[in-house]
Amino acid sequence: MHYLTRQIAFEASHYYSVPELSDAENYALFGATANPNSHGHNYVLEATVKGRLNPEHGMVINITDLDRVLREEIVAYYDHKHINLQHPTFANNPHLQPTSENLAIQMWSALEPRLNGTILHRIRLYEDSTLFADYYGDGQMVYFTKVYEFSASHRLHSPQLNDAENREVFGKCNNFYGHGHNYVLEVTIKGEVNPRTGMVADLHCLDETMQRQVYGRFDHKHLNLDTPEFENLNPTSENFVQVLWEAIEPSLKPIKLHRLRLRETPKNHFDYYGDEI
Repeated sequence: MHYLTRQIAFEASHYYSVPELSDAENYALFGATANPNSHGHNYVLEATVKGRLNPEHGMVINITDLDRVLREEIVAYYDHKHINLQHPTFANNPHLQPTSENLAIQMWSALEPRLNGTILHRIRLYEDSTLFADYYGDGQMVYFTKVYEFSASHRLHSPQLNDAENREVFGKCNNFYGHGHNYVLEVTIKGEVNPRTGMVADLHCLDETMQRQVYGRFDHKHLNLDTPEFENLNPTSENFVQVLWEAIEPSLKPIKLHRLRLRETPKNHFDYYGDEI
């Protein structure tokens, strides 16, 4: 099975509003995104298809054909448009919020019948570089990711090894005084879209949890010296991402944490799924 991902970009505006609520009540529910004068994004859509290679041309799907479908079903309906007012699905259903989650589901519904036997595997919609939604065609189940960045230093030093062995295994990362990173943490939650808000979860809850459990405990800290978690645990990124999971996951409930991805540098990242795998 081969997978092909094609990316397109479009610009659109929207707002969130429950029609029977006042402006003040909508603002309390949605914050600044409830501005009735709208706001907008430079969206990026990734459409991933999968299938067996066509023996005649050696492709899963002709990219020219895929591009045509993306132009006709996505660009034509969304680019330089006000989604609430000009997209038929949302204009005819004012209770359907044009969140990234709902947009991903609607885009799947538009693209999937047009692919002529090629299987649509995933829709990923970026609202910006730090926020995106993934949809796999599974009812109302959406995977939503928000990206956070924080700074910390550490020294890789295992209490199970002697000093010479630590220097041999970890090299310059064993520097006695430590070194640091701008860590990038991708937090992916999953759940069915709330029909009232159009969201998988309250992002304020997610942000507050991250403030308490990540920024408050690890940001601008020396992991070995300032955090009890690493008093006797080597702060490799493999260990760190599990420690972060154990700090975040219980505090998010009932929100379901699906995956943490910790980027230590642009060259490497580490994924953790808890007990799912």
